Parts: sequence; structure tokens; C-alpha cells
Amino acid sequence: MTRARSRAKTPPVAAPGHGTRAGAATRGDAGRGPRVPWTWVALVVALACAVYANTIGGILLYDDVNAIRDNAFVRDADVAGILTRPSWWADGRGGLWRPLSTLMFAAEHGLWGLDPVGYHVVNVVVHALVSVLVLVVFARVTAAPRTALAAAMLFATHPIHTEAVANVVGRAELLAAAGFLLAWRAWLAADAAAPGRAAPWLAAAVAAYFLAMCAKENAIALPAVLLLADLVGRRAAPAEPGARVAALVRRRAPRYAALLATAAAFVAVRSAVIGRVTPPTDLLDNPLSALAAVPRLLTAVAVLGLYALRLVFPLWLSADYSYDQIAAVTSPLDFRFLAAVAVLGSAGALAWRARRRAPAVTLGLGILALTFAVVSNLCFTIGTIMGERLAYLPSAGFCLALAAGLVRLGGHAAPGGEPGARAAPRWSPVFLGALGTIVALYGVRTVERNDVWLDPIRFYETMAADAPRSARSHRELGTALADRGRFAEARAAFDRSLAIKPDDASTLYNLGNALGAEGRFAAAADAYRRAIAENPSFTRAYENLGNAESMRGDQQAALAALRRALELAPDSPITLMNLANTYVRAGAPVEARATYERALALAPTSPEILTNYGTLLYAQADYVGAVRAFERIPSPPPARALVALAGSYRLLGRAAEARATQAAAERLYPRDPAVRQYADFVAREAAKDAPP
Repeated sequence: MTRARSRAKTPPVAAPGHGTRAGAATRGDAGRGPRVPWTWVALVVALACAVYANTIGGILLYDDVNAIRDNAFVRDADVAGILTRPSWWADGRGGLWRPLSTLMFAAEHGLWGLDPVGYHVVNVVVHALVSVLVLVVFARVTAAPRTALAAAMLFATHPIHTEAVANVVGRAELLAAAGFLLAWRAWLAADAAAPGRAAPWLAAAVAAYFLAMCAKENAIALPAVLLLADLVGRRAAPAEPGARVAALVRRRAPRYAALLATAAAFVAVRSAVIGRVTPPTDLLDNPLSALAAVPRLLTAVAVLGLYALRLVFPLWLSADYSYDQIAAVTSPLDFRFLAAVAVLGSAGALAWRARRRAPAVTLGLGILALTFAVVSNLCFTIGTIMGERLAYLPSAGFCLALAAGLVRLGGHAAPGGEPGARAAPRWSPVFLGALGTIVALYGVRTVERNDVWLDPIRFYETMAADAPRSARSHRELGTALADRGRFAEARAAFDRSLAIKPDDASTLYNLGNALGAEGRFAAAADAYRRAIAENPSFTRAYENLGNAESMRGDQQAALAALRRALELAPDSPITLMNLANTYVRAGAPVEARATYERALALAPTSPEILTNYGTLLYAQADYVGAVRAFERIPSPPPARALVALAGSYRLLGRAAEARATQAAAERLYPRDPAVRQYADFVAREAAKDAPP
């Protein structure tokens, strides 16, 4: 009798497509699942926007530089290149292909250029959308709208999402999660559709799934999550009481086959674009790539323990975990491995124990596990050993499990997550107090963490403090300090980086850049040569070696280095531009002009190339050609280009245009030395021409 009574009181979580029949406390129209009040949607949107409002004042920082600022695919809106080449990073480097995210960046670049405000606003809006989808999908799949609301509130404010939202490049995570959840919602709508009307919803699910993977490949986990949701909720569908798992899977097999075929098509296309199934890994980004199988797996398990710690206690956050911040685990007796196994084992035991009385907990932990599996480095190595942005989609499962646990904490709850089984329950004060406290703490920590992303020096200083054993953290700090002209501090940071990872080619390259900016061209050339010794195909190191040699007066050595760079990257417009610049310094204007024109054939709207080309034409007194070059520069042109354009107009007798261009330069760059110097020159000339 006791066992039967227990079963009667605890109907399991609704199977996908059957949420309307599972005894939910709040119901909508037949076939539509529980209603989600608009006030709840507004609450979730308000929370998501409130905690990330301070990111809107941020800049393009860290990986944003490669993915957006320096990415020619984005700048030139090269749709064909974005779709057919590894276009995620500048110059196609890195072997990554995320065409939907890159296309979105290109569209935004066309709208607001490099103004960071627009990019950050879109990130906040997409995060709010994902938070609403967490609410809608979980309300439908669990038939427990209040549990779903709690999960969405936790998701909207969780501090581990800071990297994905505050860093514009996290857009890939946001779009992948949005597509993942939209596909799931369409899948549920297909289940609820009338006979013969499911096909459009299934097509929408397939399309959303493919687009999610085009945003970022980790969305590929969707079929496994849908299967888990079916298995967890299989006993809730009254049309098939006691149905066996095999029968359920057979009935849904065609649908799963469509998703698996979509995943296979995506993998095939992606492999054709990047040239391999998985992108190459680098020791600095993912030290696991250099480990043997056993220590690699031990360390990967230990990293999962670190993720778990940050999900539960999001106090110790970091933007960097690269070499050598996470030391390799070489023994199964290592405390980090044992702790991770204990956490993972406890989570697995909890999921199994809760499968009947609280299946929303089981579903949440399963979502967490299945979506993390793709980025866990357990099955194959990925581009990084650890990144908090990778927890964005998996954290939705964690938030569902936590929300269901909070509901049960507030009183006896049905396994779907709702207190009571029939009448609409009152809100439990214990539940509301616990949820409100956690959401408030999450929100405060998120706002606090966002502030770190607003200034480059503070960001990199914090990153180096959070990851003191990381060679990358100190290298990036050195680069930021050099950009601010703090060269002594920059050199110290580079020295710390090289002490962790000696002779790292990228660090030596950045050190060379800093030394060159300081005017120490001989030392810069030495740093570039050391970088080339470590990486003989380092094109940019050859380019900057050529620039350094040119600046120290050895034009022949400069030309030799730049020609070698051009051999390595014959279609690089920047390499051609640097070679043309060196021809100018070497007193070979004819060769310089021809080389600039080759560069412009490859990058016809490059502001830097057009500025240098126009400056050469101006120096040759070809003012008509200079005007044509400067006028082709996308708005806003650099200060140097505006000054030369105004001068060209003036020398061509186009006084009104010269005055307008000068005014634009003074408005855009009021403190630029060249702009001020030109204004002083024009004022002196006007004074000479004034009548006595």
C-alpha cells in the first residue's frame, strides 16, 4: 500500500510532447503545454538585462580583436569567404568555422563599424532571449512552469556566463544555445501538433539545429539531450502506460534519424572547410594535446571538477586557464582527480536516485553532462583546456536541477518540480527565500565580474592575478601595457610569460612589437628572429622583422624578410602593404606603387592600405590619385588620411572641400598631433594671405 500510494502522489516529469497531460499545476490549451505568463517572461528579461547592463559600456577586448576588429571576413562582409573558409579568426587562422556567428558580426560591422556599444547590446539581448527560451522549453518539457521560472532566473543571472556575455566573441555560445533551445521547442511543438501537421515543426527543428551548429559546434549534442528527455519522461505519457524504452525509441526513430543526418551533414561540411574533423590544438591553449592518453584523461576529469566548483560556487572566475595554469594530473591518487570523481559520482548517484521522485533533477543533470561531454576533452581534444564560456549551454541543465531541488526544499513536490499534484499551489516562502537569495547573490557577483571587462589594463591585470601560472595571461598583460606606453612594465610581464613557457613564438613576437613601439628596433629584430627560430613559418614575425630592419635603416635585410613573408602568404594584403612601405623607405616609389596596388586588389577597402597608398601618391604630387585613394576609405577615415585628403583638396584648389575635411578631422580627432599641426599650418597660411 505504501508503495502504491507513493506512486500515486508522484507522477513523473512529462515526456516531450506530453507535458499537457502530466498533471501540471498550470495548464494551457490542449496540446500547448503549461501557460507561461508574460509577467514571468518580462521578469526573466529584466533580470538578464539588469545584471548585464554594465557590459554595454565595454570595449572590443581579448578574442574580440581577432574575431571582429582584425577579421577581414567581417570587415569586408565577405559572405563567400565566411561560408567557405575557416573565417572565425583574422586571416583564417585557427582552423575554426562558425559561419552564423561570423556573418552576424559582419552584418553588425556594416551597421556600426567597430563601435563596441552595438555589439554589446546585441549580446545582452541574445542572452535575454536564451533565458526566456530556458523558461519556455523547461516549462513545456517538465510540465512544471514554476520550476522552469526558477531555472530561467538562475540562468539569467549566473556569474559563470560573464565571459560569454561580456566578451562579444561569446556570441557564438549565445547563438548556439538559442538555436539549440529553439530546435527543442520546435520538436515539442511537433509532438503536440495535430496528426499530419507535425512536418513543418520538424523541419523548423532541423533548421534551427543546423543553424545552432553553424553558430558553434557544441550544439551538436541536441539529439542526445532529446533522447534523454524522452527516456526520463517515458512513463508520464498516459497514451502508453508502461511502454518500454525500445518501443518509444522505435516510434521516434525517424525523427532522430533526421537530426542525426543533419549533424552528419554539418560535420561533413565543416570538415571540408577546415580540412579535418577537429581543429588543430596548441600546447599553450590546450596543454592536454601534449599529454599521453592516461594523464590526458585524468586531467580532463579534474577539469570537470573545476567546472563543477564554479557552477556551484561562482566566486573564483577567470578568463584564462591555458598553459600552465592547470598542472597535469599524472596519478589517479591526485587529490584533484579524486575530488572530481567524487563530485561526478555524487551527481550521477543523485540523478539516478531522483529519476522517479524528481525527474527534473535527473533531466537537468543529464543535460549538464551531455552538453559538457562535447567540450570536456574526454573523447577528443578541443581548442582549449577550459573556458567558462563553454559552460553557457550546459549550465541550463545545472539551473534546472538546482531549481527543482529548491522547489522540493520548499515542501513536498511532485517530480515534475511543482509543489502539489492537482490544485495550483501557493508559493512556498522557503522556496521564494532560497531562490531570491541565490538570484541576488548571483546578480551581485555578475555585475561585479562584468566590471573587469570594461578596461583592458584592469582586465589583463585581473587575468594575470586569477591565473598567475598562465603564460598567456602575462603575455596579454604585457601587450596591453605596451599599447599604453608602459614599456618597462610590459617587458617585465613578457619576462614572466617566458619564464613559464620559454621561447614561445607568440610571446617573443609580441615582445618584439613592444620593443619596436618603444623605438628599440635592434632588440625588436632579435625578438622576431627568436620567434622565427621557434616557428619558421611565422609569417607575421617575418613581416615585423622586415619592418624593424627597415626602421633601423637596413632596407635590404627588410626586403629579404618581407619577401620571405610573402612566400609564406602570397595572398596577404598586409604583407604586400608592409613590403610596399619598405620600398618607399628604400627609395623605390615605382615598386612601392605597384605593390600597394597588388595589395588593394586583394583588400580594396582596407583603411590602412588606402591611407599608405594615398600618402605615397600625395608625396609624388599626384593629388588627384591621392584624393581617389583617400575617398575610398570607409568611414571614419584615420586622422592621417583626413589630413592628407584636406591637403590634396587644398592643392587642387578645392577650398570648400578642404575646409569641410579639415573640420571633420578636428571633430573626430581633436587631440591628434597631425590634425593640430595641419590646422596651425592652415591658420598661418590664412594669416599670410590676409590684407595688412
